[in-house]
Amino acid sequence: MKALVAGDRQLPADIAELARDALVVGADGGGERLLAAGIQPDAIVGDMDSLSATARTQLADQLVRDDDPGRSDLEKAVAWARAQGADAITVVGWSGGRLDHTLAALALAFEGVVFHDDRFRVSAIAGGAEFAAEPGTLFSLMALPEAVVSVGGARWNLEQEPLAMGARGMHNEVAAGGHVRVECHSGKLLLFEGNFQALHD
Repeated sequence: MKALVAGDRQLPADIAELARDALVVGADGGGERLLAAGIQPDAIVGDMDSLSATARTQLADQLVRDDDPGRSDLEKAVAWARAQGADAITVVGWSGGRLDHTLAALALAFEGVVFHDDRFRVSAIAGGAEFAAEPGTLFSLMALPEAVVSVGGARWNLEQEPLAMGARGMHNEVAAGGHVRVECHSGKLLLFEGNFQALHD
């Protein structure tokens, strides 16, 4: 089952498409963001400290209170979606706020969650992954904190190259063939697939 989890940050322009045929879950204030976008959530999960009194009344039947101080509302919402049977979870409304919250959210990528905003699709590479895009499309790799990586089909290919968290690996481009292969031989690696071109000379 497909699930869409919305955090309490700006939602992407294609939110209606992402929500179609999905279990839609708001992480606390993310429920209010969904309502503002014209989307009725199936559940709101969290400690409810970011949800207005009006929204709490409007969504009374969808509230799933979880006061666990050891987990973020986003983690709680993802766990709840999984408990309902979701096995393909996309998170939106996750970036653009507090940097510590954003970085903590990205840890969920290593549990199979995909992150989506207006510019990127972010996922963890476990073993290998392939994707297709128009030549020149930007993508980035981020090791957390280190990884050994191979890349084929890109403007700058790598062969079992050690990467450390930092700028190296941050900007690459899909080559003329339009098909990229990424392998993570060891360590942890995030793939940021862009939907735009930012060509280097």
